[in-house]
Amino acid sequence: MTLNLTAKGTEQEILKKYLEENASEVLAEKINNGVRIVKDGVTLISRKTLDGFMSYATEEAQKQAEKGARSACVHSDVVFGWCIHYFEEDSIEGTLYNEDGTEYKPPKPTPKKKTVTPFAAPAPIVTKKPESPQFSLFDFADDLIPSEPQETPVERDEDEAEEEPIIEVKPAENAAISPLYQKYLHHQEELPNTIVAMRVGDFFEVFGDAAVTVANELEMTLTSRDFGLPERVKMVGFPFHVEEVYREKIRAFANVAVIDGEKINFYPKHEPVIEVPTNYTVNEETGEVFEIAPVPETQEPQSEEYYADMDLMYKIYMLLDQKIDIVK
Repeated sequence: MTLNLTAKGTEQEILKKYLEENASEVLAEKINNGVRIVKDGVTLISRKTLDGFMSYATEEAQKQAEKGARSACVHSDVVFGWCIHYFEEDSIEGTLYNEDGTEYKPPKPTPKKKTVTPFAAPAPIVTKKPESPQFSLFDFADDLIPSEPQETPVERDEDEAEEEPIIEVKPAENAAISPLYQKYLHHQEELPNTIVAMRVGDFFEVFGDAAVTVANELEMTLTSRDFGLPERVKMVGFPFHVEEVYREKIRAFANVAVIDGEKINFYPKHEPVIEVPTNYTVNEETGEVFEIAPVPETQEPQSEEYYADMDLMYKIYMLLDQKIDIVK
Protein backbone atom coordinates (compact mmCIF):
# COMPACT_ATOMS: atom_id res chain seq x y z
CA MET A 1 0.00 0.00 0.00
CA THR A 2 1.36 3.42 -1.00
CA LEU A 3 0.62 6.45 1.20
CA ASN A 4 0.83 10.10 0.20
CA LEU A 5 3.32 11.00 2.94
CA THR A 6 6.69 12.73 2.70
CA ALA A 7 9.33 11.24 5.04
CA LYS A 8 12.21 13.39 6.26
CA GLY A 9 14.99 11.38 7.86
CA THR A 10 15.35 7.77 8.97
CA GLU A 11 12.78 8.01 11.79
CA GLN A 12 10.02 9.19 9.47
CA GLU A 13 10.94 6.54 6.87
CA ILE A 14 10.40 3.84 9.55
CA LEU A 15 7.04 5.33 10.52
CA LYS A 16 5.91 5.58 6.89
CA LYS A 17 6.88 1.95 6.24
CA TYR A 18 4.94 0.83 9.34
CA LEU A 19 1.82 2.72 8.20
CA GLU A 20 2.03 1.29 4.68
CA GLU A 21 2.25 -2.26 6.09
CA ASN A 22 -0.47 -1.94 8.77
CA ALA A 23 -2.96 0.80 7.80
CA SER A 24 -6.47 -0.29 6.82
CA GLU A 25 -8.17 0.98 3.65
CA VAL A 26 -10.18 3.48 5.71
CA LEU A 27 -7.05 4.91 7.37
CA ALA A 28 -5.20 5.04 4.04
CA GLU A 29 -8.10 7.06 2.58
CA LYS A 30 -7.80 9.56 5.45
CA ILE A 31 -4.03 9.91 5.01
CA ASN A 32 -4.11 10.27 1.22
CA ASN A 33 -7.16 12.51 0.81
CA GLY A 34 -7.58 14.20 4.19
CA VAL A 35 -10.73 14.51 6.31
CA ARG A 36 -13.54 17.04 5.81
CA ILE A 37 -14.38 19.09 8.91
CA VAL A 38 -16.48 22.18 9.59
CA LYS A 39 -14.77 25.09 11.35
CA ASP A 40 -15.83 28.74 11.67
CA GLY A 41 -18.89 27.81 9.61
CA VAL A 42 -16.74 26.70 6.66
CA THR A 43 -16.14 23.19 5.26
CA LEU A 44 -12.39 22.51 5.30
CA ILE A 45 -10.03 19.60 4.57
CA SER A 46 -7.64 18.51 7.34
CA ARG A 47 -4.44 16.89 6.05
CA LYS A 48 -1.88 15.35 8.41
CA THR A 49 1.86 14.91 7.83
CA LEU A 50 4.70 13.03 9.45
CA ASP A 51 6.13 16.36 10.62
CA GLY A 52 2.85 16.97 12.43
CA PHE A 53 3.04 13.54 14.05
CA MET A 54 6.58 14.19 15.28
CA SER A 55 5.31 17.26 17.15
CA TYR A 56 2.39 15.23 18.53
CA ALA A 57 4.70 12.39 19.65
CA THR A 58 7.02 14.88 21.38
CA GLU A 59 4.10 16.22 23.42
CA GLU A 60 2.99 12.68 24.34
CA ALA A 61 6.54 11.75 25.40
CA GLN A 62 6.75 14.83 27.60
CA LYS A 63 3.60 13.66 29.39
CA GLN A 64 5.29 10.30 30.11
CA ALA A 65 8.51 11.83 31.42
CA GLU A 66 8.99 12.11 35.17
CA LYS A 67 8.65 15.53 36.73
CA GLY A 68 11.83 17.53 36.11
CA ALA A 69 13.27 14.94 33.70
CA ARG A 70 14.95 16.17 30.53
CA SER A 71 14.30 12.99 28.53
CA ALA A 72 11.92 10.05 28.26
CA CYS A 73 12.39 6.45 27.07
CA VAL A 74 9.44 5.21 24.97
CA HIS A 75 9.09 1.70 23.47
CA SER A 76 8.78 1.52 19.69
CA ASP A 77 5.40 -0.27 19.89
CA VAL A 78 4.05 2.69 21.87
CA VAL A 79 5.28 5.15 19.23
CA PHE A 80 3.67 3.08 16.46
CA GLY A 81 0.44 3.12 18.48
CA TRP A 82 0.62 6.92 18.76
CA CYS A 83 1.20 7.11 15.00
CA ILE A 84 -1.95 5.12 14.14
CA HIS A 85 -3.99 7.11 16.69
CA TYR A 86 -2.72 10.47 15.36
CA PHE A 87 -3.71 9.80 11.75
CA GLU A 88 -6.97 8.03 12.67
CA GLU A 89 -8.40 10.47 15.28
CA ASP A 90 -10.47 13.14 13.48
CA SER A 91 -10.45 15.48 16.50
CA ILE A 92 -6.68 15.97 16.03
CA GLU A 93 -6.38 18.68 13.37
CA GLY A 94 -3.68 18.72 10.74
CA THR A 95 -3.00 21.52 8.24
CA LEU A 96 -6.33 23.01 7.13
CA TYR A 97 -7.12 23.71 3.46
CA ASN A 98 -10.07 25.22 1.64
CA GLU A 99 -11.98 22.98 -0.78
CA ASP A 100 -10.19 24.68 -3.70
CA GLY A 101 -6.82 23.50 -2.34
CA THR A 102 -5.60 26.80 -0.88
CA GLU A 103 -4.43 26.90 2.73
CA TYR A 104 -7.07 28.12 5.14
CA LYS A 105 -6.51 31.39 6.97
CA PRO A 106 -8.78 31.96 9.98
CA PRO A 107 -10.66 35.30 9.90
CA LYS A 108 -9.25 38.10 12.02
CA PRO A 109 -11.45 39.14 14.95
CA THR A 110 -13.27 42.46 14.42
CA PRO A 111 -12.63 44.94 17.27
CA LYS A 112 -15.74 46.20 19.04
CA LYS A 113 -16.62 49.88 18.72
CA LYS A 114 -17.57 51.81 21.80
CA THR A 115 -20.02 54.72 21.78
CA VAL A 116 -19.66 57.49 24.33
CA THR A 117 -22.69 59.44 25.49
CA PRO A 118 -21.77 63.16 25.56
CA PHE A 119 -21.79 64.62 29.04
CA ALA A 120 -24.62 67.12 29.59
CA ALA A 121 -23.84 70.18 31.68
CA PRO A 122 -26.04 70.56 34.73
CA ALA A 123 -28.73 73.20 34.61
CA PRO A 124 -27.91 76.45 36.48
CA ILE A 125 -29.31 76.73 39.97
CA VAL A 126 -31.68 79.66 40.40
CA THR A 127 -32.41 80.90 43.87
CA LYS A 128 -35.50 82.92 44.62
CA LYS A 129 -35.40 85.79 47.00
CA PRO A 130 -38.58 86.39 48.96
CA GLU A 131 -40.30 89.62 47.99
CA SER A 132 -41.23 90.25 51.55
CA PRO A 133 -39.75 89.25 54.85
CA GLN A 134 -43.03 87.54 55.74
CA PHE A 135 -43.02 83.74 54.96
CA SER A 136 -46.12 81.64 54.50
CA LEU A 137 -46.66 77.87 54.55
CA PHE A 138 -46.67 77.81 50.73
CA ASP A 139 -43.07 79.09 50.69
CA PHE A 140 -41.99 75.76 52.27
CA ALA A 141 -44.13 73.52 50.04
CA ASP A 142 -41.19 72.53 47.79
CA ASP A 143 -39.15 71.56 50.82
CA LEU A 144 -41.92 69.41 52.26
CA ILE A 145 -42.44 67.34 49.04
CA PRO A 146 -39.39 65.09 48.33
CA SER A 147 -38.01 65.43 44.80
CA GLU A 148 -37.07 62.43 42.59
CA PRO A 149 -33.30 61.78 42.32
CA GLN A 150 -31.72 62.75 38.99
CA GLU A 151 -29.52 60.20 37.22
CA THR A 152 -26.07 61.36 36.23
CA PRO A 153 -25.20 60.43 32.61
CA VAL A 154 -22.23 57.99 32.40
CA GLU A 155 -20.24 56.41 29.62
CA ARG A 156 -21.62 53.00 28.62
CA ASP A 157 -20.49 50.34 26.15
CA GLU A 158 -23.00 49.93 23.32
CA ASP A 159 -22.76 46.11 23.53
CA GLU A 160 -23.17 46.24 27.30
CA ALA A 161 -26.29 48.40 27.01
CA GLU A 162 -27.94 45.97 24.57
CA GLU A 163 -26.78 42.78 26.30
CA GLU A 164 -29.59 40.48 27.38
CA PRO A 165 -29.43 38.03 30.30
CA ILE A 166 -27.93 34.68 29.32
CA ILE A 167 -30.13 31.65 29.96
CA GLU A 168 -28.17 28.43 30.36
CA VAL A 169 -29.80 25.45 28.65
CA LYS A 170 -28.58 22.08 29.85
CA PRO A 171 -28.52 19.31 27.23
CA ALA A 172 -30.51 16.16 27.79
CA GLU A 173 -28.73 13.44 29.71
CA ASN A 174 -26.36 11.34 27.51
CA ALA A 175 -27.41 13.41 24.45
CA ALA A 176 -23.83 14.48 23.67
CA ILE A 177 -22.07 11.20 24.55
CA SER A 178 -20.43 9.49 21.59
CA PRO A 179 -22.40 6.46 20.28
CA LEU A 180 -19.11 4.54 20.31
CA TYR A 181 -18.72 5.04 24.07
CA GLN A 182 -22.41 4.28 24.70
CA LYS A 183 -21.94 0.96 22.89
CA TYR A 184 -18.83 0.22 24.96
CA LEU A 185 -20.66 0.98 28.23
CA HIS A 186 -23.49 -1.36 27.14
CA HIS A 187 -21.03 -4.25 26.60
CA GLN A 188 -19.27 -3.46 29.89
CA GLU A 189 -22.60 -3.62 31.73
CA GLU A 190 -23.47 -6.95 30.06
CA LEU A 191 -20.03 -8.39 30.94
CA PRO A 192 -19.25 -7.48 34.58
CA ASN A 193 -15.85 -8.37 36.07
CA THR A 194 -14.47 -8.50 32.53
CA ILE A 195 -11.96 -6.39 30.59
CA VAL A 196 -13.78 -5.34 27.39
CA ALA A 197 -11.51 -4.67 24.39
CA MET A 198 -13.45 -3.23 21.44
CA ARG A 199 -12.04 -2.74 17.95
CA VAL A 200 -11.89 0.87 16.78
CA GLY A 201 -10.30 1.16 13.34
CA ASP A 202 -6.90 -0.55 13.41
CA PHE A 203 -6.82 -0.83 17.21
CA PHE A 204 -8.51 -2.68 20.04
CA GLU A 205 -9.23 -0.15 22.79
CA VAL A 206 -10.09 -0.42 26.48
CA PHE A 207 -11.71 2.53 28.30
CA GLY A 208 -12.33 3.86 31.80
CA ASP A 209 -11.24 2.05 34.98
CA ALA A 210 -10.49 -1.09 32.97
CA ALA A 211 -7.96 0.91 30.93
CA VAL A 212 -6.21 2.03 34.14
CA THR A 213 -6.03 -1.60 35.33
CA VAL A 214 -4.56 -2.85 32.03
CA ALA A 215 -2.07 0.02 31.87
CA ASN A 216 -0.83 -0.71 35.40
CA GLU A 217 -0.64 -4.49 34.96
CA LEU A 218 1.06 -4.48 31.55
CA GLU A 219 3.01 -1.20 31.95
CA MET A 220 1.27 0.28 28.90
CA THR A 221 0.86 3.96 28.05
CA LEU A 222 -2.41 5.40 29.39
CA THR A 223 -4.01 7.98 27.06
CA SER A 224 -7.51 9.47 26.81
CA ARG A 225 -10.26 10.11 24.26
CA ASP A 226 -12.96 12.80 23.98
CA PHE A 227 -16.47 11.32 24.09
CA GLY A 228 -18.46 14.51 24.70
CA LEU A 229 -18.23 14.27 28.49
CA PRO A 230 -16.93 17.02 30.83
CA GLU A 231 -13.69 15.04 31.15
CA ARG A 232 -11.78 12.88 28.65
CA VAL A 233 -12.09 9.11 29.17
CA LYS A 234 -8.96 7.09 30.03
CA MET A 235 -7.90 4.68 27.29
CA VAL A 236 -5.27 2.09 26.32
CA GLY A 237 -5.03 0.42 22.92
CA PHE A 238 -3.07 -2.18 20.98
CA PRO A 239 -2.88 -2.95 17.20
CA PHE A 240 -5.45 -5.42 15.89
CA HIS A 241 -2.82 -7.74 14.38
CA VAL A 242 -1.33 -8.49 17.84
CA GLU A 243 -4.71 -8.95 19.55
CA GLU A 244 -3.96 -12.55 20.59
CA VAL A 245 -0.71 -11.54 22.31
CA TYR A 246 -2.33 -8.83 24.45
CA ARG A 247 -5.44 -10.94 25.05
CA GLU A 248 -3.35 -13.71 26.62
CA LYS A 249 -1.47 -11.16 28.74
CA ILE A 250 -4.75 -9.77 30.10
CA ARG A 251 -6.07 -13.30 30.81
CA ALA A 252 -3.23 -13.67 33.31
CA PHE A 253 -5.13 -11.36 35.71
CA ALA A 254 -8.73 -10.97 34.42
CA ASN A 255 -11.48 -12.23 32.14
CA VAL A 256 -11.41 -10.56 28.72
CA ALA A 257 -14.03 -10.02 26.02
CA VAL A 258 -12.83 -9.14 22.50
CA ILE A 259 -15.44 -7.27 20.43
CA ASP A 260 -14.94 -6.90 16.67
CA GLY A 261 -18.05 -5.37 15.10
CA GLU A 262 -20.97 -7.63 16.06
CA LYS A 263 -18.69 -10.55 16.94
CA ILE A 264 -17.99 -11.08 20.65
CA ASN A 265 -15.47 -13.63 21.95
CA PHE A 266 -15.17 -14.26 25.70
CA TYR A 267 -11.96 -15.65 27.24
CA PRO A 268 -11.90 -16.56 30.97
CA LYS A 269 -9.02 -15.74 33.23
CA HIS A 270 -6.21 -18.31 33.23
CA GLU A 271 -6.34 -20.58 36.27
CA PRO A 272 -3.05 -20.93 38.18
CA VAL A 273 -1.08 -24.03 37.20
CA ILE A 274 -0.33 -26.41 40.10
CA GLU A 275 2.90 -28.32 39.62
CA VAL A 276 2.42 -31.86 40.96
CA PRO A 277 5.30 -34.34 41.35
CA THR A 278 5.17 -37.31 39.02
CA ASN A 279 4.40 -39.69 41.89
CA TYR A 280 1.27 -37.68 42.88
CA THR A 281 -2.13 -37.08 41.28
CA VAL A 282 -4.89 -34.48 41.79
CA ASN A 283 -8.59 -35.18 42.30
CA GLU A 284 -10.25 -32.86 39.72
CA GLU A 285 -13.44 -32.50 41.78
CA THR A 286 -11.95 -31.78 45.22
CA GLY A 287 -8.46 -30.58 44.29
CA GLU A 288 -6.95 -33.03 46.82
CA VAL A 289 -3.47 -34.44 46.05
CA PHE A 290 -2.83 -38.19 46.42
CA GLU A 291 0.44 -40.10 46.33
CA ILE A 292 0.70 -42.81 43.70
CA ALA A 293 2.11 -46.18 44.81
CA PRO A 294 5.40 -46.90 43.05
CA VAL A 295 5.12 -49.32 40.16
CA PRO A 296 7.47 -52.33 40.46
CA GLU A 297 10.01 -52.57 37.75
CA THR A 298 9.36 -55.35 35.25
CA GLN A 299 11.84 -57.28 33.20
CA GLU A 300 12.25 -55.90 29.73
CA PRO A 301 10.69 -58.12 27.05
CA GLN A 302 13.17 -60.13 25.07
CA SER A 303 13.59 -59.89 21.34
CA GLU A 304 12.26 -62.44 18.82
CA GLU A 305 15.84 -63.57 18.05
CA TYR A 306 16.30 -64.44 21.72
CA TYR A 307 13.26 -66.71 21.79
CA ALA A 308 14.23 -68.34 18.46
CA ASP A 309 17.67 -69.21 19.82
CA MET A 310 16.22 -70.60 23.03
CA ASP A 311 13.79 -72.77 21.07
CA LEU A 312 16.63 -74.15 18.95
CA MET A 313 18.69 -75.00 22.02
CA TYR A 314 15.73 -76.78 23.57
CA LYS A 315 15.28 -78.96 20.49
CA ILE A 316 18.99 -79.81 20.41
CA TYR A 317 18.97 -80.89 24.04
CA MET A 318 15.87 -82.95 23.47
CA LEU A 319 17.58 -84.74 20.61
CA LEU A 320 20.47 -85.50 22.91
CA ASP A 321 17.97 -86.85 25.42
CA GLN A 322 19.07 -84.35 28.03
CA LYS A 323 16.57 -83.30 30.60
CA ILE A 324 17.34 -79.63 31.11
CA ASP A 325 14.94 -77.00 32.29
CA ILE A 326 15.01 -74.03 29.95
CA VAL A 327 13.80 -70.70 31.27
CA LYS A 328 12.38 -68.47 28.71
